[in-house]
Amino acid sequence: MTKNDEAAQAVRNFVRVANIIANLDTILTEAKNLSLTAKNARVVALRAGDSAFGFKPITNFIDEFSDLTIKTTKQISQLSSQLFSIALSVVRCSDFQHHLNACAKHSQSKAISHLQRGINLELMQTIKQLESVIDNLASYFEDINKQMRSAEYIAVTSRVEASNAGEFSESLQSVSDFITGAAKKIKSAIHNNLKEINQLKGALR
Repeated sequence: MTKNDEAAQAVRNFVRVANIIANLDTILTEAKNLSLTAKNARVVALRAGDSAFGFKPITNFIDEFSDLTIKTTKQISQLSSQLFSIALSVVRCSDFQHHLNACAKHSQSKAISHLQRGINLELMQTIKQLESVIDNLASYFEDINKQMRSAEYIAVTSRVEASNAGEFSESLQSVSDFITGAAKKIKSAIHNNLKEINQLKGALR
């Protein structure tokens, strides 16, 4: 790979990082919506009384995993800010390295050679930092994926319980449908992010 190719690759990696951060908005928004849905469902279940008795523990469970997803997503956001900063540093280092190498072709200056050694070392260290943050992010995304598998199980269970809620059945059924839809959107965003992460890992090898 030429130095020009390396600089272009650094920019592509930066774009992948930006895509990961954009997908995080979807995850956080849907997690917050799930939390709100749990609160609304709790109100409906209380109004339904004994006919929705089995639905009440489900609203608590929805609350728990939505809160956990929000917490995990906020932790990911902090890591993503780090990732964005490091990816930008890689682009800048790579660009500076490219300019130094171009200068070195026209000069044997020791100062340029010294700068080249320094930027090469800095670039290697920055890429290692980027790899470390990427590994941590992948782990967090896998955790949320597990939470969404639980969400899908809850959706099935809540659908069964909603069918026993009489006149409130339709309202509670809509909760089950929303959980399914939110889990699907979150899993899709995570799938896209894990794909971006795998491409980043491949590019950094």
